[in-house]
Amino acid sequence: MSLLKRKKNDAAENGAGDEEAVAKPTKGERLGQAKDLGVHHGTQAGIDVAGWVDSRVNATGIFTAMMSRHVPKGTNWFYTLGSATMFIFAMQAITGVFLSMYYTPSATQAYASITHMTNEVFMGEFVRGMHKWGASLMIILIFLHMGRTFFFGAYKYPRELNWVIGVVLLILTTVMGLTGYLLPFDQRSFWATIVANNITASGPVVGPYLADFLRAGPDFSATTLSRFYALHMMVVPGLIAALIGAHLFFVVKLGTTAPPWVRAGRPKGARPEEAVTAGVAREDLEEVPVNGAGIVAEGEPPEAEVAEADADAAEAEAVEATEAAETEAAVAPEEPAEEAPAADEAPAEEPPADPADAPAEEDGEGEVNS
Repeated sequence: MSLLKRKKNDAAENGAGDEEAVAKPTKGERLGQAKDLGVHHGTQAGIDVAGWVDSRVNATGIFTAMMSRHVPKGTNWFYTLGSATMFIFAMQAITGVFLSMYYTPSATQAYASITHMTNEVFMGEFVRGMHKWGASLMIILIFLHMGRTFFFGAYKYPRELNWVIGVVLLILTTVMGLTGYLLPFDQRSFWATIVANNITASGPVVGPYLADFLRAGPDFSATTLSRFYALHMMVVPGLIAALIGAHLFFVVKLGTTAPPWVRAGRPKGARPEEAVTAGVAREDLEEVPVNGAGIVAEGEPPEAEVAEADADAAEAEAVEATEAAETEAAVAPEEPAEEAPAADEAPAEEPPADPADAPAEEDGEGEVNS
């Protein structure tokens, strides 16, 4: 039996036919319902596509972690230096793309392309100026951001790895400036790059090899300009973008530190601090604080607490005295009891108080000693 027939049978059994007939919608109402249904399905289709993408890339979770994370109390404008540096890097990338559309990395045409870009291309001078001064501004912002991190103690545990990444980003930014300085290929940039490369060659162990790699040989040539252009356009920006991503990941994962002048709040779930008067124990067998160490004193104790403390001290002294007496009695040795004299033995006479009253004793010669 089909679904339609079952519905008709159910309606007949429930007595639906006996009730008032439901008015059928008109043609206009049916067209309106169809239009609303189409809009509804179109909206749902858009939501389903967004949900399908979000279920695979978790864009909502990433956005929430980036934009809805906890910010510590006392956060101020010093904390925007890192974001400002990232914004300048994005601006450098965008302006660099526009400049690369007109630049020719050739020893004979590089300077001519720069001149054409500056003087003839629409807004070419503006874009080149943003790129040129943005490089200097990025160096300044990086130093300010690292200074804030150092003086606020944000490089300590557990953020040591993020500090190391920041140092590597500083080195890569200076390399970015060095490789980009040669691209106009005029007299100033040419000789300044030679000086910088000679300084690099004076480094220990790896210095000469690094200088040869940057020059693409023993001397400066047209290949040197091509190598600097490749490093400046692809290698160094790719490394910087990857490390910025890792840097932001650790910032979101570990959070930011509060300024050193802001006291850290009590952790959630910790017991509240109790004010204990110095020198007074709250419970029996509780260690009495000395000189207020490790407690919060709140002025002088009330008279009732002082009287109660004195009574407890007197009772403790009495108990200690009783315990000491019982201990001495238990430790002292037992003295032997005196034996009673026998019945046939006469008690010993006590010596007279005066020696003159003592009876005279006869010695062997019959003399009497008086």
